[in-house]
Amino acid sequence: MDGSDIYKAANNIRLGSSRAVSTRTSSLRSGSTSVWRNSGMDVFSKSSREEEDDEEALKWASLEKLPTFDRLRKGLLFGSTGPSNEVDIDNLGTEDRKHLLDRLVKDADEDNEKFLLKLRDRLDRVGIELPTSQI
Repeated sequence: MDGSDIYKAANNIRLGSSRAVSTRTSSLRSGSTSVWRNSGMDVFSKSSREEEDDEEALKWASLEKLPTFDRLRKGLLFGSTGPSNEVDIDNLGTEDRKHLLDRLVKDADEDNEKFLLKLRDRLDRVGIELPTSQI
């Protein structure tokens, strides 16, 4: 075998392997596209919840574009049912203001309690003991 025969043999091996790879990749591509075509799902469909989230995101975006002074006094108030409303905090009535503050304080207490319970569970799971002091 001279040098040209070795070159031809190496070239044939390389071409054969590249053809096999290209055949495999093309079959994978065709298989993957058929999965999307045959699934029956429309990837661009939106649920009504996603549309509500989009509307809420637009409201927040409009509030963020306000000047700082106005932004501090406006917010989105969520009702028990239905969409959120943009409100001016200075113009809230006494009943609405009391209801808003009660909701904010209640949520903060629940969040702190959840955090501390998760922290205790995690420390117990890992086996870390908190330092104690003797009085």
